[in-house]
Amino acid sequence: MGHFGEVLKLLLWPLAACITMGILHAYSGLHVLRRGVIFVDLALAQMAALGSVVALFLASPTVKLHHDSVPEQNIPLKTVESIVSEGYHPDTASDELERAIHAKVPTPPPNSMGMEDDSHEQSFLSFWPTAFALFGAVVLAFGRLPGQRIPHEAIIGIVYVVAAAMTVLLLSKSPHAHEQMEEMLTGKLLFVDRDEVLHTGVVYAILGVLHIIFFRPFLAISTSSEESEARGMRVRLWDCLFYGMFAILVTRSVAVAGVLVVFTLLIIPGACASALVESFKARMIVAWLISTVVIAIGLAFSALADLPSGSTLVTTFGAALVVCLFIGGAIRRCRTNHGSSIPERS
Repeated sequence: MGHFGEVLKLLLWPLAACITMGILHAYSGLHVLRRGVIFVDLALAQMAALGSVVALFLASPTVKLHHDSVPEQNIPLKTVESIVSEGYHPDTASDELERAIHAKVPTPPPNSMGMEDDSHEQSFLSFWPTAFALFGAVVLAFGRLPGQRIPHEAIIGIVYVVAAAMTVLLLSKSPHAHEQMEEMLTGKLLFVDRDEVLHTGVVYAILGVLHIIFFRPFLAISTSSEESEARGMRVRLWDCLFYGMFAILVTRSVAVAGVLVVFTLLIIPGACASALVESFKARMIVAWLISTVVIAIGLAFSALADLPSGSTLVTTFGAALVVCLFIGGAIRRCRTNHGSSIPERS
């Protein structure tokens, strides 16, 4: 019972963070699927990553890498749990594990001057990823060329690959390049705390209210941008707003869960719902339910099997998609067979 309590305590805030992310990501993913811009979140996430690398270089040498920058992907859950509960022994742990555990173990509160410096430092480091992601959103919004001379998906791919190349070039001059690249992919899911979950929830709540207010124009453009433009809607300006909100969403999520989990939460719940139901509103409800259930199963499995949480979540969602595709196909076959068995009236 004590072991179960420790595991539950360790997974409480990661679970809350994932469920909070899953709600808005599942809804946004339905728009992404309907618009056919599947990799837009990867492009914006890469722009945010480029911004974070630029921030580190601009702040250097005054900004140092924090302990929580160590990716949790390489640290087994039971190892973290046992050292947190039993104490740290420097003669048996590696330097990397030491930094990771110190991210979880409470440290003495700094003085007021140190708190002010940390606040300014975090604000500086948070500004640049958001600014770069918003710039990428503007590029994507106005990158929809008339007549589809260059497909919109091609513009998205170009933004992604250029941002990725620039990120690699900058990190090639950093002694911590490997750790920074891995954190961008895997995040720091096991190290989120209450304050981070509450801050993320506030940001998502504001974005959720905006999505409710602008639901109809967003849905109209996602359904058919050509028809919306023919009705007099300023599609590019609406796209700029949509992608700007999306950039803020992705920037905040990638900082917590990494690119792989964020892409999974965005695309797979919507794909599962699309395989099962038809209407957009029904897909929203089904996507939310699938996202919540699969997140709980994935994190529980990662704890029981002592597996990395991020990769376990992605794999669990992949298995859920296979199951939903099978169920959806069976439902459609049943409907087809039932419809063909009804005798025609004379």
